[in-house]
Amino acid sequence: MSSPQSFAKTHPQSLKGPRILVVSNGHGEDLMACSILDRFYKLCPNCCVTAWPMVGSGSQYALRGIETIGPSSRLPSQGFGTLDARLFARDIAAGWIGLHIAQAQAARGLAGRYDVALAVGDVEVMAACVLARLPFFFVGCAKSVYYRRGYTALEKYLLKKYALLSFARDEPTAIWMKKQGMACRFEGTPCMDNLEPTGRFPHIRKGSPVLALLPGSRKGLAANTRTLFEVLSLAQELGGFDPPLTGLLAAVQEWDLERFLSGGLPQGWQELEAQQEKGLCKAFVHKNRARILVYKDRFADILNACQMAVGLAGTANEQAVGLGKPLVTFPAKGPMGKNYVKMKMELFGQSAVATKACPKAAAMAVVDILKNPQKQAAMGMEGKTRMGGPGASAAIAKTLAGFVENNCGH
Repeated sequence: MSSPQSFAKTHPQSLKGPRILVVSNGHGEDLMACSILDRFYKLCPNCCVTAWPMVGSGSQYALRGIETIGPSSRLPSQGFGTLDARLFARDIAAGWIGLHIAQAQAARGLAGRYDVALAVGDVEVMAACVLARLPFFFVGCAKSVYYRRGYTALEKYLLKKYALLSFARDEPTAIWMKKQGMACRFEGTPCMDNLEPTGRFPHIRKGSPVLALLPGSRKGLAANTRTLFEVLSLAQELGGFDPPLTGLLAAVQEWDLERFLSGGLPQGWQELEAQQEKGLCKAFVHKNRARILVYKDRFADILNACQMAVGLAGTANEQAVGLGKPLVTFPAKGPMGKNYVKMKMELFGQSAVATKACPKAAAMAVVDILKNPQKQAAMGMEGKTRMGGPGASAAIAKTLAGFVENNCGH
């Protein structure tokens, strides 16, 4: 796979080839879109790609030197307003109606400017492509028949009438979509690509149970991280593990660690001198000898090294489950609260355990899983089945490239 840096150097926006618009609506969706684009450019190096990140800053596109356009949501819910009436009320007060009017107008203004679109997300990206009068391939990463409703009547109509082809997030959903008359394939799950390990963690104590700590990337990050510190220390106290637990905390690139530390560490924790190791930012130890190592840019290594995960994230939780790692989750600070966890548990099934938003309850669930190898194995198998495997990014890129080569000559 191309690195973001090499991508930017070899695919300048001055290219005059076929014009591709990528529309996505969320951080995880941006990552999946870029995973597809990294492979697409190897097949169609002369295409000119523009991205519209409808939610958030689109930082993944910026890393690759891809031009971004269109109004983007910075609303309080960060895309989860439909799950919580209070969040939705805050969105309305913050300009939800005006934003969607602006996005609809922007979409109409794109008519005739592109040859084809890649839409990654949900009904919002579908609608944007329809308003832009663009043929589009749809990557459905937000809906599944494992959820209560699957696709809504509006979504089914848009996909049947306007989408060239849809890529379902799991095989049961693909089967259901085909029965509903939608052109659909299942090729794997894009978020499960790019998770190959790149190295080892030399400073993990031999025999220490390893947990991935996933605080997420949205509002509430600092508070959620403090909660994960508490969960790990309580799990060590309750479980009496020897060697003690090690937590590998996956920090997002933009997280300001020094600002986090300025508020003081949770009770019983102190900072250690971080040894020289790839990606290691900070190291902490609790008085009960549990340790937390904070890394940036080693997410795939963390997931591959751990026995299980404690996650307050979105896509990262799904990736842990998909790699067969049992997950403990609970309502987070910020937009991913009780209703979000309830919805995700419908997808995760028996591969995850949801507790109330209480560090001790989460710690008890961690101990129960680590002390029960049979439960670990069963949860891991369920997760791999629910999430599907890797390979989708390459398959979708190949399909998009085939369409471009046959229909978008310039």
